[in-house]
Amino acid sequence: MNKKFKSRFAVYGANTFVLFCVFLGILIFVNILSSRHKHRFDFTSSGIFTLAPQTQKIVSNLPREVTMTAFFQSESPTKAEFKNLMDGYLGLSDKIKLTFVDPDKNPAIVKQYGVTTYGTVALESGTQETKVQNPSEENMSNAILKVVKDEKKKIYFLEGHGERVPDNTEGQGYSTAKKALERDGFQVEQLLLLQAGKVPDDADALVIAGPEKPVHPQEQKALEDFLQSGGSIFLLIDPQTTSGLEKFLARWGIELQEDIVIDPMSKMFGGDYAAPVVSQYMMHDITKDFALPTIFPVLRSVTAKKVEGVTVSELLQTGANSWAEMDFAGKKVKFDEGVDMQGPVTIAVVASKKPDSADSPKTGDDGKEATKGPSQKHGNLVVLGDSDFANNTYFNFSGNGDFFLNTTSWLAEEETLISIRPKERKDSPINLTSDLGAALFFTGTVLFPGVIVLVGVRKWWTRRRL
Repeated sequence: MNKKFKSRFAVYGANTFVLFCVFLGILIFVNILSSRHKHRFDFTSSGIFTLAPQTQKIVSNLPREVTMTAFFQSESPTKAEFKNLMDGYLGLSDKIKLTFVDPDKNPAIVKQYGVTTYGTVALESGTQETKVQNPSEENMSNAILKVVKDEKKKIYFLEGHGERVPDNTEGQGYSTAKKALERDGFQVEQLLLLQAGKVPDDADALVIAGPEKPVHPQEQKALEDFLQSGGSIFLLIDPQTTSGLEKFLARWGIELQEDIVIDPMSKMFGGDYAAPVVSQYMMHDITKDFALPTIFPVLRSVTAKKVEGVTVSELLQTGANSWAEMDFAGKKVKFDEGVDMQGPVTIAVVASKKPDSADSPKTGDDGKEATKGPSQKHGNLVVLGDSDFANNTYFNFSGNGDFFLNTTSWLAEEETLISIRPKERKDSPINLTSDLGAALFFTGTVLFPGVIVLVGVRKWWTRRRL
């Protein structure tokens, strides 16, 4: 009997040992996999621990190494918060090198970097360097863009015709848009075309935001030359305005309509009939993965026409319940069959054209085809029937700012910036009624503990009777 017991004990012990070894092997294997294939899971409702698509795009395509030196006290709670944020960055690229320095223990390094406040992060890449005192996701991503770029692309804003001014901080101004462009690493300047005579050679894109007066033929010629040489223009033109650009746009397959777009569905969003909320985006690099609605106060329709040598495509459309109202001077606005245009209504168009200088291959003195130069870029023109959507009042509404920045970045050939920007993280408090609070209190402090006690007593009583 004793021998049989020992044999059974040995078998059970061997099985237990084997199972333990298998379990340990699985743990080691999972640990190796997790170390080689990093992935973070964000179960928060608003995704506050998930990096924005733009951040992911920037970090995943870094052209060179970025060194970060973070100055946090060893036991600072903000250090843990920053480290959690940076884990997302480090998981996307091995070109980011992060070092923590305690300012209280390393005063020499603090003096070397010129740091004056706790929580400052110094970034270096190549010959570029910058410091961030509030290391949020938006600020860190903008700082990374700043240090990995040796040259800043330049965006010009046309002036002289009543356009929206990028230095104007009032509601109708474009100072918010200017700051956003500068955060994305662009230089922003204004251009008086009649004085300059042409669009500067260093212009990567030209924004014409809401001209209220006609553009002089001499200026139109300069705009045409700029596009023909491979330049890019973003034209935002409001309804009930005369820009004199109709013939110029017709050569690029674009026609402005004398109407105002009406959308009854805008009332559902707390807006106005004449302020359509647009969520229909055509397939294009500008709107790829773009899901945020955009709000356009007082909007006109823009249509695409076939023109030889020009590729024209629709970019934005209003909803099916909208229409283009022709009689906007009337007292009562309603859809008139055969007069008004039923939705969806096109409100933004993209036109691209191969420059005249690149229509035929260039040949050098040796008879060989010359290397393609910058002049062989396609000229790109984006026309939108409203300029107010990107002013200081509306820029931060929903997807307005992202759409403006995406379009400008695409025109300036900064495709890395075409995405959704980081949004401000907001608290989401839970508001409980008195009844719900009482129910939670009873469940957590009476019901569950009581059930556990009853189960324990029943088990004790059952065993006591054995």
